[in-house]
Amino acid sequence: MMEEREYDLVVLGGGTGGYTAAIRATQLGMRVALVEQEKVGGVCLHKGCIPTKALLEAAEVLARTREAARFGVEVGQVGLDFGRLQESKRAAVAALYDSLQRLLQRHKVEVIAGRGRLLSPGQVAVEGPEPARLRARFVLLATGSRPRELPGLPVDGRRVLTSDHLLEMEALPSSLAIVGAGAVGLEFASFFLDVGVPVTVIELLPRLLPTEDEELGRGLEKVLVSRGATVLTSARVLPEKARLYDDHIELSVEHDGQEKVVRASHVLVAIGRRANVEDLGLEDAGVQLADGFVRVDGQMQTDQPGIYAVGDLVGGPLLAHKAAAEGAIAAEAMAGRSPRPLDYARVPRVVYTRPHAAAVGLSEEEARRDGRRVRAQRFSFRYNAMAIIRQETEGAAKVVVDAETGDLLGVHILGPQAGELIGEAALARYLEASAWELGSNVHPHPSLSEALMDAAQLAARISIYL
Repeated sequence: MMEEREYDLVVLGGGTGGYTAAIRATQLGMRVALVEQEKVGGVCLHKGCIPTKALLEAAEVLARTREAARFGVEVGQVGLDFGRLQESKRAAVAALYDSLQRLLQRHKVEVIAGRGRLLSPGQVAVEGPEPARLRARFVLLATGSRPRELPGLPVDGRRVLTSDHLLEMEALPSSLAIVGAGAVGLEFASFFLDVGVPVTVIELLPRLLPTEDEELGRGLEKVLVSRGATVLTSARVLPEKARLYDDHIELSVEHDGQEKVVRASHVLVAIGRRANVEDLGLEDAGVQLADGFVRVDGQMQTDQPGIYAVGDLVGGPLLAHKAAAEGAIAAEAMAGRSPRPLDYARVPRVVYTRPHAAAVGLSEEEARRDGRRVRAQRFSFRYNAMAIIRQETEGAAKVVVDAETGDLLGVHILGPQAGELIGEAALARYLEASAWELGSNVHPHPSLSEALMDAAQLAARISIYL
C-alpha cells in the first residue's frame, strides 16, 4: 500500500497561478507540494507569454533596423536568421525556467512530477514518474487551459496549427491564414508581417479585438492593413469545405455575402482557449463547473470547502498576471487573512503587436451599456513629442470618464510601448483616481506617458489644448 504524505496545501499545476500560490503559502507558514506533469512555469513560460514576446521583440528590432535610414543611421543588408531567433527564444525561456526552479527551491516548495487527480476533498493521487498519495488541508487547482479547436477543421500539426505548433516551427511558413482576431491571432499576425510572411486574418465578429474598445480594434486593423495584411471581418470559415494539399491549404470563407477561397501554406486556429478540467476528479470531490470553468467565490474557493481554483481554470481574462493575483488571494484566504477579492476591472490587458494595444477597465461601449453618462477623450501620438522623435506616431491614448463624478472608468492605448504605459492607468484604477488626478500628475517631458496625461487633462477640462 502506497504511503500517504501530508501537507498543508497541494497545488495541481505549476503555471503562474499555481507557483505564485505555492510560494505565497510557504511565506505564510504552510508546507506545500506542487504537482506538475510537464515543467513548472506552465503555458505562459513555455508556450505563451514569454516565447511569443521573444519573437515579437526580435521582429520589432528587425522592423526598426530596416527603418534606420529615416534617422540618418546607415546599416548594411538586414535579414532574419530564423534558426538563431528560435535559439534566442529558447535561451530566454531556459533562463527564466532556471530562475523559477531556484525560486521554488529557495521557498522549500516540494515539486512532484506527475499528473494530480482529486480522490476526495483533501486527498490527491499523483500518477507519473513519482506516483504518490497526498493528503492536505487545502487543495488548489491550477491546471490552466489549452487552445480551442475549430469544429470540423482538425488540428494536424502540419498545415492546421495552434500557437503551440507555430512557436516550434523551424522554418517560416510561406503564407499564413489566421482564424481569430484576439490577442494570440493578432500577435502572430504582427510577427509574421514583420518577417515578410503574407498574412490573412479571418474574424467572425465585425472587428478585430472584439472584446476591447472599438477604437483599439479599428486602429489596429488600419495598422496591420498598412503593413500588408488582408483582414476579413464578419467572416465565417466553412470547415467542411476546407481543402488540404501537399503544399498549402484552401479555406472557404463567407464574407460580404459571398463565398471566398483563402489560400495559405498554413492555418493558425486562434479562436480562444478551453479550461483543462478533464480527469481532475472534480465530480468525486464535489467541485462544480459553470460554462466549462470551475466555479469559485471571491476568495477563489470552489463550492467544496478547502478546494480552491485559480487562473485559466476559472475563466475571466485568461492572463498570467491575473492568475498570479488570484493565486496570492487563494493562499492568503487559506491562511485566514480574508484578502480583498480581485477587481477584474483593474487587470490590465495588452496585445503585443507593433504597436501595442493595451487597456484597463471599461471600454466606452461597456460603460454606456451600464447606463453611465460617459465622457471619452483621446490624445493622438501624432502630437506627442517622444512619439515624433521615435517616428512612431500611429495611435492614441483614450480615457473613459464618468461624466458626473469625473472618475476614471477605463483607459485604452494603441501606440508605442502601450504595454508599459498601461501600468500607470492600472494604478490609477486601483486608487480610484479621477481624470483630474491622473492629468494633474506631473509626467516627464518628452515621454510617451504624456499622451496619457494629455488625454486625462482633456477629459478633466484642464488641458492647454482646449
